[in-house]
Amino acid sequence: MAISVSSRKDLETRILELEKIQARQVLELKRSAVDIVESLTPANIIKSALTNVAQSPDIRTSVINTAIGIGAGFLGNKLIVGKSSNIFKRIIGSTLQFGIANFIRKKIPQIQENHHLQEQEA
Repeated sequence: MAISVSSRKDLETRILELEKIQARQVLELKRSAVDIVESLTPANIIKSALTNVAQSPDIRTSVINTAIGIGAGFLGNKLIVGKSSNIFKRIIGSTLQFGIANFIRKKIPQIQENHHLQEQEA
């Protein structure tokens, strides 16, 4: 972008034009920096991650199945152990909670598949 400048007035005019362009670019750069900093806040990172999870059907299904499994395991633990202070009962309850959570998490896809097959037959 070579522009020939033949007089002092042309040079001063060109310098003013370039200073305006520079000021505009600096302003755009500052706005971009603010946007980047805003997008990197923990809340926005979490929001973005959750949005991605919500939009992905496989991940969403996996998260839901895991949550159901954990909830069922927790409920089983509370039903068996309750408010017991017996360490052995608490260990058995935790083991049972883990087992129930994994069992249900693995069985949910089979249950859903059976449900879809029954709907298709009806």
